[in-house]
Amino acid sequence: MRIGEALKEAGLISEHELETALSEQKKTHDRLGDILLKMGFVTPEEIIPALADYFHIPFVILKKIYKEIPAEVVDSIPLELARRFTVIPIEKSDKILTVAMLDPLDILVIDTLRIKTGFKVQCAMAIEHDIIEAIEYCYYHLPRMKEHIQEFVELEVRGEKVHDEEMDALRFGADDQPVVQYVKSLIVQAINSRASDILLQPKEDISELRLRIDGVLYHIDPPPKAMLAAITTRLKIISGLDIAERRLPQDGRFKVQIGETEVDIRISSYPTIYGESIVMRLLNTSSPLLGLEQLGMYAEDLDKFRKLLKHSYGLILVTGPTGSGKTTTLYTSLNELKSKEKNIITIEDPVEYRLPFIQQSQINAQIGFDFARGLRSILRQDPDIIMVGEIRDKETAEIAIHAALTGHLVFSTLHTNDASGAPVRLINMGVEPFLITSTLLGVVAQRLIRTICPDCRKPYKVENDVQNQFCLDSKTTRTFHGEGCPKCLNSGYRGRMGIYEVLIPDETVRKLILQRKSSEEIRSSAQKSGMKTLRQIGIEKLKQGLTSLEEVLRVTQETEEY
Repeated sequence: MRIGEALKEAGLISEHELETALSEQKKTHDRLGDILLKMGFVTPEEIIPALADYFHIPFVILKKIYKEIPAEVVDSIPLELARRFTVIPIEKSDKILTVAMLDPLDILVIDTLRIKTGFKVQCAMAIEHDIIEAIEYCYYHLPRMKEHIQEFVELEVRGEKVHDEEMDALRFGADDQPVVQYVKSLIVQAINSRASDILLQPKEDISELRLRIDGVLYHIDPPPKAMLAAITTRLKIISGLDIAERRLPQDGRFKVQIGETEVDIRISSYPTIYGESIVMRLLNTSSPLLGLEQLGMYAEDLDKFRKLLKHSYGLILVTGPTGSGKTTTLYTSLNELKSKEKNIITIEDPVEYRLPFIQQSQINAQIGFDFARGLRSILRQDPDIIMVGEIRDKETAEIAIHAALTGHLVFSTLHTNDASGAPVRLINMGVEPFLITSTLLGVVAQRLIRTICPDCRKPYKVENDVQNQFCLDSKTTRTFHGEGCPKCLNSGYRGRMGIYEVLIPDETVRKLILQRKSSEEIRSSAQKSGMKTLRQIGIEKLKQGLTSLEEVLRVTQETEEY
């Protein structure tokens, strides 16, 4: 069967489209596949797998594997050849090199690769733009941290200068010095690992390197202690810090672009007795904002929260510890409310994501521009909706409540263990209870809980006493855990989801607030009215097989200690 007939048989093109393409081929003598693509009868995603099947050649989905190709395999083919022939090596064994390419019938390319590499070349087909994307990543962004450490050590032994202090932005080039390359590789590895933070800290004789992934710190191989000062200097340069100042803490930021991913990196240096400690917070600013449905709230709680957003004035609080996703919830709420008819203004510390539809401002303690002063100024900017990054003191709380009383919808965050603790915290700050009951529309407490890795997820049996404690019916509920695999760094978890506790004050709760009752009494009353606690929501996620009992207990432990 000819190629055209095979494509028609596979349902990719019609008889008329085949005849049209064959007629064009008689004029141009181009390949039939190229003509079909040019005429728009098929897409690369449709025709390449079909051609691979026709020629009995393996087809690979490069998007799924190219970030896992080892550096030593990539280095088998020089960048110049990879670009010229649009090929990428994906596997190497004995004397056979497997190469993903667009045209495996091009004998000239295969012979050139065989001569240049010294390997027997085995072909696989892939989509052209996937190959180009893989080349960009593998030759410029693939972490080669160990190589750069070795290169640094060799230069140190020879006594050569290894610091690169050029005052430019971080560029992912190919010809930079080892310290610069190490910093690039470290950032790329952190991004690929979905890390939220990089901690590079000096000890007495060694350095320590850890990545925070899904809220938990993981140790990775650190650079030599002798390399730490050079790395710190490089990071200070690209984030605009004073490289000569090592006695005072400093804060800065810079951006990196890897493919279509843009990451904003906030850096903090802190002097210790053994040298400067560096912590970097990674924020993926290119990821689209979530919708409220994607936050993970239960349908009943989501309906309650949406009703809160429909109010034209009042105070809505989001509570939880640092790193629990409060800012994401606030931004998602503002995204839901955005409109040309509404003036939305925020004051934050710092501005984590830049949103085009709102006016954002960042506090600056050095010049006395704090939350309270900024909030007072915002009220003169004719806002409809205000977001205050955090209520930290009585002054900010009172101004926020005043704004809510005078016809503004105000969003803010507090650091409390659960939703019922928010009004108690405001009272402890010195806010009068009647002001709280007059303005507080609702409180959302939240946590991020790790989800079981799908690649090593296995069922396991919970002990009977634990089943009874958490009302788990072994006949209807299957519990799972992750056994650990390379994809989840042997943790058994990969990714996180939110769990939410939504408190809408009713008349009983308002009376308890006016009477300055404890958070335990407020929570008990709210539960009688139907509020589900964080632990109850976590147990529901457990019953769905999304997380483990150990993770639920770890994340919600402090909310149950009363």
